[in-house]
Amino acid sequence: MAKSKLILTAVVVGLFAGLVAGGAAEGREPFARLDPAAFEERMKNDKAMVINVHVPYEGELAGTDAFIPYDRIRDDPRLPEDKATELLLYCQSGRMSEEAAVDLHEEGYTNIAHLEGGMKAWEASGRQVVYNPENAARQSAPHKM
Repeated sequence: MAKSKLILTAVVVGLFAGLVAGGAAEGREPFARLDPAAFEERMKNDKAMVINVHVPYEGELAGTDAFIPYDRIRDDPRLPEDKATELLLYCQSGRMSEEAAVDLHEEGYTNIAHLEGGMKAWEASGRQVVYNPENAARQSAPHKM
């Protein structure tokens, strides 16, 4: 009797573990979380679109293609029509780019990555954040936070 309870318990635990593992695979995040080195490598892809979603303007990475506020990114006309285009998002700390990544995934984009830790992590890794007064002026309009 004790042996059959032990076997039944093992089977139930095994089934549960399989369900949890299967659910985790299906529940993968809809975007990649990249460290600065991986983000920099992906920026080399000419077809990728690099987007600064931080508001207000706090600087930028060289090679940024667009400045789109994280909370206004849905249906922005500057986004590519091809929803498989690689989108590389960043902000100051990673919070805003993560929110933008979720929104873009909900809009049907399938190739999204964000810079984990944002420009702070970029600088901490020895890379440069540039400050462009022209972009700062364009981004200085009042914005809800």
